[in-house]
Amino acid sequence: MTDTHYAEDQANEIEILQSIYPTEFEELSADPHQFSITVPVEEDDVRSCTLCLTVTYTATYPDELPEFTISVLDDEDDDAPPLSDTDATLDTKDIDDLTDQTRTIGEECLGMAMVFSMASNLREIAALRLVAKTIHLKQLREQRIQKEVEAEQAKFIGTPVTRENFLEWKAHFNCETSAIKSDALVGDDKASRRVAKPDDRLTGRQLFEQDKDLAKSDSKYINEGEIPVDSKLFDREQDLSDNE
Repeated sequence: MTDTHYAEDQANEIEILQSIYPTEFEELSADPHQFSITVPVEEDDVRSCTLCLTVTYTATYPDELPEFTISVLDDEDDDAPPLSDTDATLDTKDIDDLTDQTRTIGEECLGMAMVFSMASNLREIAALRLVAKTIHLKQLREQRIQKEVEAEQAKFIGTPVTRENFLEWKAHFNCETSAIKSDALVGDDKASRRVAKPDDRLTGRQLFEQDKDLAKSDSKYINEGEIPVDSKLFDREQDLSDNE
């Protein structure tokens, strides 16, 4: 096939693509032919997205693959709801996989116009990828919810009593009980050592009754310190009384 034939085939395909994608097709360059096609990906129960397939014809296209790239277009809809925990998106790995699969489609169409087949299959495989990722995210959410429910139920069920956890609880309980008793004994000891307040002082009688040594002290002093008495003094005093 001559260069003229390649050029005619390429021009014819571009004309067909423009009729199929009146709003999605955008010509970027005439020499070499370069253009982009926006590929909306929509599926039930899946957050939609838009891909961009950019194609550059080589000199011998369609006898060889065109150069192409795939990218995800940003969502320009300001009213679009925020992503939820089950909204799947296409990441770099997904784009790499889609590129490999799109290249395989092109290789199967060598020698004929292939861009339409590449764009159509890109839409389908991207939708399948989003569906699979969405299902996985929903499963993860269900598992998370189930774990949360089980955790709440466990609060009311309690922990089954086994020999091991009972012994562990008993050791902990005995430790706490010993600590409480020890604190109580220390408190009682401190209370017994307090200095009596003025209003709490014992009376003399109470001291006398409690300390028997006080009862013996006076007699002790008397016995130890006896003073000799002169009986003549009493006789003289008696005489004076009689004279009166």
